[in-house]
Amino acid sequence: MAHQHGGTADLDWSAMLDALARADEIEADVTAQIAGWLLTGPERVIYDVGCGAGGMTAALSAAAPDARLVAVDGEPALLAATRRHTGVETVLADLGTELPIPPASADLIWASGVLHHLPDQQSVVTDLATRLAPGGRLALGEGGLQSRSLPWDLGIGEPGLEIRLDAAHDRWFTRMRRDLGGALPMAYGWSTALRHAGLVDVTARSFLIDLPAPLGPGESEYVIGRLRSLLERDGLEDLVSAEDRDILRRLTDPEDAVHRSVRSDLYLLAARTVYVGRRPDA
Repeated sequence: MAHQHGGTADLDWSAMLDALARADEIEADVTAQIAGWLLTGPERVIYDVGCGAGGMTAALSAAAPDARLVAVDGEPALLAATRRHTGVETVLADLGTELPIPPASADLIWASGVLHHLPDQQSVVTDLATRLAPGGRLALGEGGLQSRSLPWDLGIGEPGLEIRLDAAHDRWFTRMRRDLGGALPMAYGWSTALRHAGLVDVTARSFLIDLPAPLGPGESEYVIGRLRSLLERDGLEDLVSAEDRDILRRLTDPEDAVHRSVRSDLYLLAARTVYVGRRPDA
């Protein structure tokens, strides 16, 4: 799924692109389901806002081959990967300051994992709504349920590691939002935000990712990589206990006995929620 990546000039984009491409591959079936659900047939102009490495762009292109599809992101490396992957038109834009979509022009705008990185989420939803043609729809891929991949009891440390990691992630996310310059609270859900933007027929649907144990090699590497990224995320280290950080290190080290004992029990269960609203007909 797509993301906006503000303030990431110091990232290793080769590694980041590998991780995003792996996630796109793991979630390809669900992404195709979402694209099929969103597209009703007459869409002529579609925007993927915050396209990431192009996973949803590819799904939308396959589902609507005759539409004009434009992928937008703030990172040149991601746009280059999306062009290689899909061949679609791309636009470089800082989504915090500009939306390169003409007013009343888009039949569908898809934005996933983007808005929660921006200070005034409601303002951006409202702005995106003005870019819709009459009858056009805005779809937000935000929320869902945190992924589950580990047995509750790993045989080391206190059981329930993922529950504690979720709690740490929630505190990290709250801090991230608080530290955004000019951040405004949005004390309601995405469905309400779409209605506040003047959209109608607001609805939501969740899509399940369900990969049972034992995972294939690529799926296992994806899960291990996701866990490893928690060790590397800035600002999270002080929210996770030293014992749990040590367990994470052992879990993600292929040479460690903990990794070997757990690997056959790894699975992936998650839900992706999509919120949709329609601009009233003229």
